[in-house]
Amino acid sequence: MTERRVGLDHRDPMLRPFIEVEAKIIREVVADAKAAGERARAVAAEVAALVQEDAERAAETMSERLSGGRRLPLACSAGCSYCCYSSTVHASAPEILRIGSWLKENRSTEELAALKERAGAVAEEIASLDLTGRARAKIPCPLLDVETGRCTVYDVRPISCRAYHSGSADACKQAHDAGEANPVLPIDPPRFKIAHAHAFGMMTACASEGLDVGPYDLAAALPAVLDAELDERWLAGDKVLPHTRLSEEAAVGYDAVLAELVADLRGGRLDVAEGIARRLDPEARRKDRNRRKRDKRKR
Repeated sequence: MTERRVGLDHRDPMLRPFIEVEAKIIREVVADAKAAGERARAVAAEVAALVQEDAERAAETMSERLSGGRRLPLACSAGCSYCCYSSTVHASAPEILRIGSWLKENRSTEELAALKERAGAVAEEIASLDLTGRARAKIPCPLLDVETGRCTVYDVRPISCRAYHSGSADACKQAHDAGEANPVLPIDPPRFKIAHAHAFGMMTACASEGLDVGPYDLAAALPAVLDAELDERWLAGDKVLPHTRLSEEAAVGYDAVLAELVADLRGGRLDVAEGIARRLDPEARRKDRNRRKRDKRKR
C-alpha cells in the first residue's frame, strides 16, 4: 500500500512488457480490421474493449501476485462517487467513441437528448477551468446518475476510471469536501500502473497507425460524439474531438511520450516481452493471434 500520487514511467523496465504486449496486439487488430474493411465504429469499439479487458485482467493478476495475497482492501463501491465530481477523466479517442456508440445503441431518443443537453452545459462550465477550479466547482460528470451515485456507462467506462481507486472512502470524502485537486489517497500501485501501461500500449499502436488517440477530457468530448458519427473520420486519421484547457496542456506530455514509444515500437526496441515469449514458446505469437481471432468470431 502507498499514500502518494502515482505517475507512469514509460521507461520503467517493469512496465515496458505490458506496454509492448498491448501495442503489438492492437497494432495487429487495427491492421487486420482495415484490411478486412471493417466499419470504423466496430474498429474503435474493438480497440477500446480489448485494451480495457487486458488492462483490468493484467492489473488484477499482478496486484495479487505482487502483494503476496495482502492487497489493499478497496473502499470503492456502488454509489460512492466522490471522484466523479472533482476528477478530470482523460480518456483516449477510441474509448470516447465507444462510449458514444454504446449510448446511441442503449438509450432512447429522449434520454440522448437530455444527456446531450447536460453534457453541453458541463462542457461549457469546465472548458477554461484548471485542476483546482475543477475540484472546487464540484461539477458532476454528465455520465453520473447523481441520485444513485452510479456511473450510467459503467460497462464501457475508460481505463482512467477503471484504474482509479482508493482504500479509504473517508479520505475521498475529505478531499471532495475540501475541493482538493490532487488528493493523497491510499492506493495499490500495481493496480494503477499496469492498467495505465496497457492504455499507453494501445495509444502507441494507434499513433503508429496514424490514428489520433488524444487523450481528451471525457466530459468535454462527450457532446461531440453524441452529436455526430465521427468514427469514419477518426479511422481516416482526423482529429475529431475537442480539447479543454487541461487536456490541451496534458497533450504536450502525452505527445512526447507516445512519439518515443512509437519510435521504439517501429525500431524494434520495444521487444522484451516478445523475446521472452520466443524463448519459452517459439509459436507464442502465432497461437495468441489465432486465439484472438477465434475470440473475435465468437463475439
